[in-house]
Amino acid sequence: MRVIILGGCGAMGSEVTRDLARTSEFEEIVIADANFPKAQALADELGGGRVRAIQIDVRDEDTLAKALTEFDVVANATTYHFGLIATRAAIRAKTNYLDLGGLFNTPKQLELDEEARKAGVTICLGCGATPGVTNLMTRHAADQLDQVGEVHIAFASFRSIAPSAGLLDTVLDEFSPGSRRFYWEDGSLVEVPAFSGAKTIKFSEPVGEIETYFVPHSETHTLPRLLGKGVHRIDVRGTWRPEIMRALRLFADLKLTSDQSIEFDGKEVSSKSFLRQHILQTAKDFGGEGEWAFLLSVEVIGQREGKFLRIISNTSHPPNAEWGANATARMTGIPASIGAQKLAHGEAKRTGVIAPEACFEPSSFFAELAKRGIRIHTIISR
Repeated sequence: MRVIILGGCGAMGSEVTRDLARTSEFEEIVIADANFPKAQALADELGGGRVRAIQIDVRDEDTLAKALTEFDVVANATTYHFGLIATRAAIRAKTNYLDLGGLFNTPKQLELDEEARKAGVTICLGCGATPGVTNLMTRHAADQLDQVGEVHIAFASFRSIAPSAGLLDTVLDEFSPGSRRFYWEDGSLVEVPAFSGAKTIKFSEPVGEIETYFVPHSETHTLPRLLGKGVHRIDVRGTWRPEIMRALRLFADLKLTSDQSIEFDGKEVSSKSFLRQHILQTAKDFGGEGEWAFLLSVEVIGQREGKFLRIISNTSHPPNAEWGANATARMTGIPASIGAQKLAHGEAKRTGVIAPEACFEPSSFFAELAKRGIRIHTIISR
């Protein structure tokens, strides 16, 4: 069996690659990236004779589709900007595929379900932390209920504002007034503004209780289709360190996270591009003090045998002393590695374009997470 990791030497992709090298049975693990020297350096570091690097341009769908035909599984760890291209290429190549989530791609990817079924492949969307583990936490709770009324998903990301360019894009997009964000209720997506839906959530330590806000996440697109059991409300909230949230509010008030053009030094530049470059060049470590953590919380409310039931699940993971400043990358990359291995072993529940809640069995997935120090803690109340 052979696996290819697109963006496999990036901030997220390197953790997908490392976990595959440590734990998988793949005969060949290929790191595919535009930056060949960086990909080769990681391949040399991991060694073992089965990890190699190639240079690839994920913007070229035809070339990508041709390359993917040689592999059994493709794990797409590039930024969401390339998700739709990579999905189409995987279907054309008839190669099973997963990615880390698409923010704004998911509805378009779901439209490719029939094509994927005809090709006989499984396309698993959002197999990272959130989306990903949160979908499986939701499924696990729903399986204990006869009816599901509400699903409330939340994450807390404690890290610097820009461990990588892609992660900076995520934080700026999720709280930009120009981005569209929704919750799902009774068959409809309800659009909400940035910094709305404030709700205090209790996460595992070192985060504890913190205020969260609506974010644009793909769980609101996939869970209504794939969860069943009469669910009528699904929402996703998130937050970063308080100092980063204060900065994001200020950026929004000053219209620095908008795509509007401004004149600067006789040139037209977008406000967001200017802010992005400024942070990457001078302030990428802002908000990085203290323990790093990427924690998830899922609340599912429903009924079993006619009685009201509330199931709250929270994640925990090793501290900085063990993981260093890699909490975000490992919490995202490790689930993708597990998913890729399960696809290779034929554990996907069906073909087509789906998401983790319809693709994998939660308990076995959680067991694999626990082997890596990521644990799910559940409280059931009436």
